[in-house]
Amino acid sequence: MSDDNEQCPPSAVLTVRELAANTARKNPGGNAIIAPGRQPLTYKDLMNQIDTTVEFLNGANVGRNDRIAMVLPNGPEAAVAFLAVSAVGTSAPLNPHLQAEEYEFLLSDLKPRALLIQSDLDSPAIDIAEKRKTSILRLSPVLTGSSGLFTLRGETNEQPARRELAQPNDTALVLHTSGTTSRPKMVPLTNANLCTSAQNIRTALELTQADRCLNVMPLFHIHGLIGALLSTISAGACIFCAPGFYAPKFYDWLKECRPTWYTAVPTIHQAILARSKTNLEIIHQSHLRLIRSSSSALPPQVMTELERTFNVPVIESYGMTEASHQMASNPLPPRTRKPGSVGPPAGPEIEVMDSDGNLLSHGKIGEIVIRGPTVMSGYDANPEANNIAFVNGWFRTGDQGYLDQDNFLTITGRIKEIINRGGEKISPKEIDETLLNHPSVAQAVAFGVPHPKLGEDVAAAIVLRDGHTTTEQEIQRFVAKRLADYKIPHQIIFLKEIPKGATGKIQRIGLAQRLGLTESKNATTQVKTEYEAPSNPLEEKIAQVWSQILELKTIGVNDNFFELGGDSVQAKAIVHRLRGALQVREIPLAIFLYAPTIRKMASLLSSKDFQIPQASLVAIQPTGSKPSAYFVHACEGEVLFLTNLAHRLGSDQPFYALRARGLDRNTVVATRVEEMAAHYLEEIQAIQPHGPYILGGAGVGGIVAWEIAQRLRVQDADVAALILIETRLPQPIDATPVNRPYNSLESMGRLLHKVWYYLNHTEAASTLTKRILGYYGRHMGKFFMRRFRVWDETQKAVDRYAPKPYSGRTILLVPENKVGFGPEPKLRIDAWRRLAVGSFEAHVVPGEHLNIFQEPYVAALAEHVRTCLDNSTNHAEQQQDRVLS
Repeated sequence: MSDDNEQCPPSAVLTVRELAANTARKNPGGNAIIAPGRQPLTYKDLMNQIDTTVEFLNGANVGRNDRIAMVLPNGPEAAVAFLAVSAVGTSAPLNPHLQAEEYEFLLSDLKPRALLIQSDLDSPAIDIAEKRKTSILRLSPVLTGSSGLFTLRGETNEQPARRELAQPNDTALVLHTSGTTSRPKMVPLTNANLCTSAQNIRTALELTQADRCLNVMPLFHIHGLIGALLSTISAGACIFCAPGFYAPKFYDWLKECRPTWYTAVPTIHQAILARSKTNLEIIHQSHLRLIRSSSSALPPQVMTELERTFNVPVIESYGMTEASHQMASNPLPPRTRKPGSVGPPAGPEIEVMDSDGNLLSHGKIGEIVIRGPTVMSGYDANPEANNIAFVNGWFRTGDQGYLDQDNFLTITGRIKEIINRGGEKISPKEIDETLLNHPSVAQAVAFGVPHPKLGEDVAAAIVLRDGHTTTEQEIQRFVAKRLADYKIPHQIIFLKEIPKGATGKIQRIGLAQRLGLTESKNATTQVKTEYEAPSNPLEEKIAQVWSQILELKTIGVNDNFFELGGDSVQAKAIVHRLRGALQVREIPLAIFLYAPTIRKMASLLSSKDFQIPQASLVAIQPTGSKPSAYFVHACEGEVLFLTNLAHRLGSDQPFYALRARGLDRNTVVATRVEEMAAHYLEEIQAIQPHGPYILGGAGVGGIVAWEIAQRLRVQDADVAALILIETRLPQPIDATPVNRPYNSLESMGRLLHKVWYYLNHTEAASTLTKRILGYYGRHMGKFFMRRFRVWDETQKAVDRYAPKPYSGRTILLVPENKVGFGPEPKLRIDAWRRLAVGSFEAHVVPGEHLNIFQEPYVAALAEHVRTCLDNSTNHAEQQQDRVLS
């Protein structure tokens, strides 16, 4: 393909293609793109791939200014595809991990000529494109060739689109950015915008052909596309395209790539630092000359530690999509850098403006505004947003700050309501609208809360419809099916009324402070309520039973059972008394996990179709800033006994338990460990799609957790820790005639069922006797038999299971007393040591099999578990959002 503009000097206004073409002309053999374990792609081969792609796109009737939506995994193919599509039309890269509803909105908004998708991706975007009659083009990587080479398949036309390259003022890239309105806005950026910004970054970092960038940022966000990729192409340098960020692999890539720089968000820098002590030799041999940070405020402490660890300067920059990324940047040494500042302007002009549109002098705080050749001309097809965003020719960033006497910019806060979760900009109203689609939600408002690592996390305040109940876990599961995982509220506050301002409008900004959610650790803060007496006979009966068992004179209907000191033993006693007092129906022990207050319990029990939710995953403690822990039930199948352990771990530790199927009506008992593990893993990944994972199990639950961990390893997911508490290795069924205490439950259940059958088929008993004994015979008989079936089938499943060696981190906690059955602690530890072929540690804890989860022994158990979790936190906490903008 001919190119009339290849002789343009580097200072001229260029197109994306011309940036690459200039280097290809001067240094065709220079390396442009490389990937882990792959051969480098030269600039000559890059240009061939770009021009071949342009030819194909023309044949598919895609021409100048046509939009192409791209759904591609991070890697060299995504990089080359962006360059190639931008050479002829407009690229619109989309996050490959979105849900169907999100693709539905984005594709309807973009109205692309085609969808370009990797051939092996099973994405809901395909169904959406087919429904919209959008042409689908499939990209297949050529894995045996140089990095980034690919072939394309799709329908071609006899009359191809006009063979014409994109021009500097043509839109090269369209990205959606979330704002304070419910509808994300489209940001169109021209070739000139992008190339000018890339050259600004090149100048700020003094990039040359000798540089090599290690890119761990996603190539569907402006940071990765311009901050890493296009700035590298502008310099004629080489970029190493990793498949997203994955902390355990970073130092391997650092060794393989030998980069001179990398750019990332602060949370990624923190994850890298967390593994630095075990990779000092690689750090010492690295070729880094600088580290860049952008997209979110970099804590000065992190900057200091990065520079001390890598012995190179850390350059903090300030960018946003509407400005084609970079707006300000701290300079390289020996020029002055100011920690806490994002540096002087390094692209567009920057000023600070008051609310009346007047520019302010140095030192005065106001809204940061920008203008210049990298700033978009306006949001696409959104005049209302443009009227708000632009004033007197300046674009309003929505950020607050000031310029000092040296013209260094300091950001003091945000004016807009966008939630900035580790660099991911999230529209809270998008979450509002999703929550309001839930049948139990009457009002909802999403907002940001402080987070020590991410800067902000997502929370939501919810008012339920009259007569409706739900749980935090169920709400999160509902959102997870409709939005990307980073948009799921990690704290959900149920309120009677959402606080409003003087005009009656909900004030999203400041809501976290008004609700008391201001602690940086995001502890499980709850809205405190004054004492409220029972309002109906059912609440009065429940309150009376609670008072008797808990030995408390006054209990309000909104007081939480667990916060009152309730445990699993007292919960069993309350359930037993309530069955007798109400004489209505069976009450499962798990009711406390879903209705821990008198009001919620009464609401559940009064419902005509009363039943406990049948999901296995139970959120015992769903909030907190630490990585979540998931513990599997013991042989009984219930998980209420784990509440003592969960609460002893502290309010900052999210804790989920997995309850057995078969305990409730209309659920079937699992008969194989593999079946249990597959079901539980599906529920875990519904709320946490990506690792790292912290798993645990009590008794036979440890065996199921072992299988879950094995399955995650097959998925190449990161398992930070596997904690086994009082877990014995399986033994053949015929070799374990251990006294199974629940045989008595089966006998009792069958006896009570016979009593019920006799009383209902004979005239020998009085009506009252039939009612009383018949009720207990029918319901308690079924209750005992269900519990026995769960116990028996679970034990049989474990006895049939043959665990394979596990290479991850395993922690075994064994009680010091063995209560007459099972091997001695030392023998048990030695047996597990042979299977746990990775990192393995074992501890003997006070107590015995039946009481280690009860006071006072649970305190010592919790201390060991807490130590294990804390040792995993630096590893896991940084991995929860593996791919960040």
